[in-house]
Amino acid sequence: MSVKNFLNIPIDETPPELALSVELRCRDIMASDDTDNIKRYATHLVRHQAKQDVFLASILSYLVETEATLALAEIRKNKEKTKNWRKFFRK
Repeated sequence: MSVKNFLNIPIDETPPELALSVELRCRDIMASDDTDNIKRYATHLVRHQAKQDVFLASILSYLVETEATLALAEIRKNKEKTKNWRKFFRK
């Protein structure tokens, strides 16, 4: 399954240069016989991914909160407009 859109934000495809770079790095790791460096690299990646997950979660939380605030302000603005029209027709 490929997600193309998340929270109305389009998600771009991975650029070919980046995909190639990642593939070359993966092949270098698979060809390596140095298990100690691979273990250090893997643990570093796990820690780095955890930091990225926390960062992305905080950004998404902020984005959702901002969208909710904006939607609430828009609802209030529309409610004020309809309130003025109601007063006009009651007279």
